[in-house]
Amino acid sequence: FGLSNKFEAEFPSSLTGKVAPEEFKASISRVNSCLKKNLPVNVRWLLCGCLCCCCTLGCSMWPVICLSKRTRRSIEKLLEWENNRLYHKLCLHWRLSKRKCETNNMMEYVILIEFLPKTPIFRPD
Repeated sequence: FGLSNKFEAEFPSSLTGKVAPEEFKASISRVNSCLKKNLPVNVRWLLCGCLCCCCTLGCSMWPVICLSKRTRRSIEKLLEWENNRLYHKLCLHWRLSKRKCETNNMMEYVILIEFLPKTPIFRPD
């Protein structure tokens, strides 16, 4: 369903001077622990859904779809918490985005880090 089982914790060079590498790794590890917690349940339901798919006319795949959506929402909530806690103060915004894979026509979810414009601060008269 496009969610990977782990995101890379390698510090991108474009964030040098904006975020501490330790903060970046801590944020990625929180996301990865959320994925690690939900992945075994999703895999079990996927196997069960595939085995019963012919008998149930595809209805056995609904639990997998719902669990995948729940995992995606929990990651989005976690990223929103991270943004409010730290990254919006640093003029950064993290979000989960769907994009096409480079190697094939399948879709995958990636974490995008966007740079927000700085808000102008006006001096009082």
